[in-house]
Amino acid sequence: MTRGAQTPFDGPSLRRARACANQGRGFSAEELARRVKATKAQILAYENGRYSPDPPRIRELTRVLGVSPLDLTDRDSKQLWTLAELRRASGFRVVDVVAELPVSYTNYRRLENEGLVTPRSYALVPAVADLFGIPVAGLETHLANIPASKERVAQARPLLTIVQEGYVVPGGLALPGPDDSSVQRLAEIFCRPPLTLARLLGQEIGRIRFAKRRLAGYEATAHYGASADEQAAAHRAAEAERRRLAHLTASLPGRLDAFFRCALPRDSWRALALLHLVGRFGLWLSPAQLQESEASVLSIPSSMCRSLPSPEGASGLHQISDEGDDHCQTYRAWYDALHPGVSRLLHQRESQLSGHVPARELREYFASAHAVLFSFDGLLCRLFATNVEAVSQSLVHEAHSLRLSTGARTPTDPVGLLRALLTSASPSQIRRLDHTLTAHETEAARQATPLPGVLQLFRVLTAGRWQLGVVTDHSTNSVEAFLDDLAPLVDSQRLSVFGRPQDPRLMKPNPHGVALASASLGSSRDRTLLLGESVADALAAQAAGVRFIGVASTPDQAMMLKRAGAKTTVRSLREITAVVRSLTTYPARSSRQDRTAPSGP
Repeated sequence: MTRGAQTPFDGPSLRRARACANQGRGFSAEELARRVKATKAQILAYENGRYSPDPPRIRELTRVLGVSPLDLTDRDSKQLWTLAELRRASGFRVVDVVAELPVSYTNYRRLENEGLVTPRSYALVPAVADLFGIPVAGLETHLANIPASKERVAQARPLLTIVQEGYVVPGGLALPGPDDSSVQRLAEIFCRPPLTLARLLGQEIGRIRFAKRRLAGYEATAHYGASADEQAAAHRAAEAERRRLAHLTASLPGRLDAFFRCALPRDSWRALALLHLVGRFGLWLSPAQLQESEASVLSIPSSMCRSLPSPEGASGLHQISDEGDDHCQTYRAWYDALHPGVSRLLHQRESQLSGHVPARELREYFASAHAVLFSFDGLLCRLFATNVEAVSQSLVHEAHSLRLSTGARTPTDPVGLLRALLTSASPSQIRRLDHTLTAHETEAARQATPLPGVLQLFRVLTAGRWQLGVVTDHSTNSVEAFLDDLAPLVDSQRLSVFGRPQDPRLMKPNPHGVALASASLGSSRDRTLLLGESVADALAAQAAGVRFIGVASTPDQAMMLKRAGAKTTVRSLREITAVVRSLTTYPARSSRQDRTAPSGP
């Protein structure tokens, strides 16, 4: 074997780099040889592919030519490199890596030869990726190419199949435990405790069960759907779900192997996850502001956390990096399984950041409320879930036929488009546009399905004493068509509808609709409650002086509502349903105000 033959070096790339170096004037082979302390024959041998330079020579060449070491490699074969090949192509020997990083020779050799790290060496993979100038995900490609890694994954695959077949069965609720023989064998393969494997596999078993339930639902609709279109759509969804399920099970051995190379210890994970929670706000926080110890924050790998120097005697400021954000999103569910105490803390902090209120406060809201109002699109259904662009385009055509200009930035939301046209349209033109939009809304409402939790909430509310109404910027006809389709599951006659006003300038965030609904239902505004999911809902409630509960399924949506002044948010309608059901089943002891206030039917 020729010297350096295992280095993935590309001679033509060296020749091109030599020709472009020296500010475009290039170097002769002789001049380059002199600068890197080699011979002209060696340089020409490198360029002609007869020899490959050793790592120190590669670094000298790239320093003189002003390029990256990887610029002198065969990029087409890069996806097939092992970590050792990446190291040599990057111009490093093992002793160079050990000198650059706080790692022992033995631990680095174990990573390079076996693709394994000890739990205490969790920062090694990010540090190596940073040294070689590539992201951790890129380094993982080379670690997975190590023969020992491939063998480990191959050994794990049949055992994971046994676990899946044993626990994903109809009616089965059991989860694998640390005493399961397959779990113990997997623990030996991955060099981790059986309890760790059992918890991770339990989480994956739950995920696979959920996917199979979802697949069964699609398959049932594909066979027995009410229409051919519904059956065809369900058939496509079932095919997509089968592909996701197949990928989920096939990728599990490799995902476990990758996770064990970078799994953070409990305290480091807790600190990183807390940074992740506030990361969407772009804040730089000290450990004290995170309510974390400085040691925990400093134990986060540097690639996952940015840090700012601090004045003498003060703690530094920290912010999650893109790589840390990716790590949290990829492995959050597994960390939740490994560290349930941390998971509870994160949910509590997330609720605090998002402004979600506990059930006892929601109970007080509904116990004192006389009227409960709902927004429509986005809360009860997705009105234009599949054709919003087509409806907007139809409205644009109608506007053009009326000689109205829609401007360069046309809103994609049909109601937003109508709002944008108000300033230039006459009353008669507005009526024409409103008529067109109402026709589209009514047609869409007849096909719209209730969002999760809507039917359950309506059932418990209509069984109670509250006056109920829907306040929306969509047409009254469309809302009534949607509610009529809910019968007999829901007593839609109990819900009054307050649709788009004749003057569209009175749409939300104008308080007109909310105030009108409150008065029409015979409720004082301080005893009226509006449930919504948009900023316009929150602003309309504030302007009308009624209480508002924002339904925010994501932290970003909750923060958006909070910035609009919403003080109360929940994650889903199911939380509200549970509270209302407790009131109708076990009525709260009324306050003096409740005893003297008028009651609804």
